[in-house]
Amino acid sequence: MYFRCQILINGISYEATDDLKNWDDFELAYKRSDYDGVLRSFSTKFEFVNRSYNLLKEEYSKNYLSSSAGIAFYKRNNSWNWDKVFQCALDFSSYSDDGYTISINAIDDTLAAIIKAKRNIQYEYLVSELKPQSLYYDGLKFQYEAKYVSGGTTVEDDANLQYIQFHGALQAEGGTRPATVSFPVYILDNSELPKRDSPLVFTDEPFTTDGSVQIFAEALSNIDITLKLSFSFYVTADNAHGTAYADVVLFVKRANGDLARFGVWRHIAGNIPTIVSELINISLNSGDSIGMDLLLYNSATPITMTWTTYLRGFSLSVNFQSRINSVNIDVLLLTTVAEKLLESMTDSSDYSVDIYNYVPGGITRSRLSSCFIMPAESARNLPNAKLYTSFKKFCEFMEAEFGYVLVVEGNNVTFIHRYALFDNYVVKDLSDQINDYEYSVNSSLVNTSVKVGYDKQDYDSINGRDEFRFTNEFSTGLKLTDNTLSFISPYRADAYGIEFLVQKRGEDTTDNDSDNDVFIVGCQYATSAENGNLLLDRPYSSSQLLGLISPDTMFNIEYSPRFMLEANKAYIGACTNMLKFTSSDGNSNVSIAGIKETDDFPIDNRLFTVGEVDVETSEVDIPSNLSGLISLDYNGEAVHGYIKEMKINVGKTESVRYSLIVKEIKS
Repeated sequence: MYFRCQILINGISYEATDDLKNWDDFELAYKRSDYDGVLRSFSTKFEFVNRSYNLLKEEYSKNYLSSSAGIAFYKRNNSWNWDKVFQCALDFSSYSDDGYTISINAIDDTLAAIIKAKRNIQYEYLVSELKPQSLYYDGLKFQYEAKYVSGGTTVEDDANLQYIQFHGALQAEGGTRPATVSFPVYILDNSELPKRDSPLVFTDEPFTTDGSVQIFAEALSNIDITLKLSFSFYVTADNAHGTAYADVVLFVKRANGDLARFGVWRHIAGNIPTIVSELINISLNSGDSIGMDLLLYNSATPITMTWTTYLRGFSLSVNFQSRINSVNIDVLLLTTVAEKLLESMTDSSDYSVDIYNYVPGGITRSRLSSCFIMPAESARNLPNAKLYTSFKKFCEFMEAEFGYVLVVEGNNVTFIHRYALFDNYVVKDLSDQINDYEYSVNSSLVNTSVKVGYDKQDYDSINGRDEFRFTNEFSTGLKLTDNTLSFISPYRADAYGIEFLVQKRGEDTTDNDSDNDVFIVGCQYATSAENGNLLLDRPYSSSQLLGLISPDTMFNIEYSPRFMLEANKAYIGACTNMLKFTSSDGNSNVSIAGIKETDDFPIDNRLFTVGEVDVETSEVDIPSNLSGLISLDYNGEAVHGYIKEMKINVGKTESVRYSLIVKEIKS
């Protein structure tokens, strides 16, 4: 027999090869669960007789449910030595005894089995206990708009027409001096203004007749604004002497008290309405303020009279760009998060995590090395901020974002690019020692569309329309199935989502819908840790980024959906060599270094095909490298494929069954 069995009790090994009653039922299997690494599995129920029966019965009688025993299997190698295939514990909660045979299940207590059982559990951790790094966050430059409505009285039956009325006197003092009143405007609730660190203060400008200077905006720092003003107006008077006219004046009151006019629009009574449609750029210094006056004249003076100024379609807005004052945010290393999750699942710190830094073709720099995890509560600076995640979410993020999958070896967990688990060389040649050959197409790999990116978020801001790190969808050009291949990261990368959370700092509420979310953020190490040891990574110049409000402050560029496609393209290429853009949940106008997110996506190589081959062979030796190619000959064709599943019946080692993922078939 090629295999032997031992049971282990209290540190002593006992030969059990002849005591295992159900050898014929025992099966070893090596399987790729999801086109990643090959994992071992085995049947879990064992039946023992003879001496092993007595040893296990004695252990159970002495220690009851605290009993401890294990089972180990060995395979004879070519040198006639025994190599351990695997070892696991026996589960005494499944113990049964019919007087002749003890039946007991095995516990696959390998790290891979523990991860499989607990990967869906969500854990929460205090960020402060995860050795956070400090990110000096200088944020995004946002586009803001303060909207105003006229404070005049609305004309009955015409909601679009208002009037401002003043009754007063004009005196002749070496020339005509106007009656000056403020031009009333009121800020609208649907204005979009900074929630913190605003460079401008906006107020209502009331209607006054005492000639005092009234304002509707004041600069707290130097800022450039664009003022949009649109309306038509005309003036009427209640007397027959002279001609009435009026000026609408837009002015800036400088910090030193000087007044500077930036627009004067006149209407003379009896003429058609004056139309105002202006776009005015103004540079304000700290302490400067903006206001509007209405100057009322009459050609005959002195006179006391009533002026009525009518306004139609009034619209006033102040547009500007601004960014918050910089703050520090706690962020986490990927390995720190993975190791903490591993510790929680295993109740042990004896396990380690490695993340290999691999740059697939088409990507010129490592997106992985600059990636950090940012809990939403850290962005908001909540007291005792926490991270909420599961190992499954971490793995899904690594696969969707970087094409990395999990490999478990002993006490070590490695995240490695999927490409590295499909070696392009033959590790075992079955030649023609096969039977029961069957080729088939795996329809689950035939996809009509590919979705890539992140779940769409809803923002209460017009700036959110600029966000492009949502879901993009592409067509493979195939119409054979309705399958969709998804690379959707459970961790968010939307820079605007991060910015909105940071702007909520200081708010009392803690029930924000995003507080449990996890973000990733691209960072680079600072040359000086004066403000924080990390800075936002902005690897592209403004000229390389098109379709964005503020390309010079944008970050997380390299976590766009297109980079995620690039990281997974050879896997996607199993069924197509071209993806054609169909739709986007976000800003589809973005172009990065001359490539648009909406451009078609060519795929120049494939990791494997959609074909599968099932064979049985008398070649029972297990390949030394389970990631390499298995070759065989059939009907004059050379077939190369990767192990999808390999099954060995330990009690009947006459044959091994292979299911291969076909790499290529050559005539």
